[in-house]
Amino acid sequence: MTRPDELRLEAERKRQELAETLDQLMAKTDLRARAAQVDYRPVLLVAAAMAAAALVAGVLLSRTRHGGGRR
Repeated sequence: MTRPDELRLEAERKRQELAETLDQLMAKTDLRARAAQVDYRPVLLVAAAMAAAALVAGVLLSRTRHGGGRR
């Protein structure tokens, strides 16, 4: 293989590497695509647990303020 052919092959390899790198960078900066991949189940689970805890705390506070509900 001649030197010019080697240089052309090396240039083609570098172009391919650059294209792959650009594709990876584009994927990282595509906020819509990344947002679509987010799994919101853990967030919803935590929010539901916090709501349940607030409800229980509210009931307990209400009962202690009004004589504990025992007569």
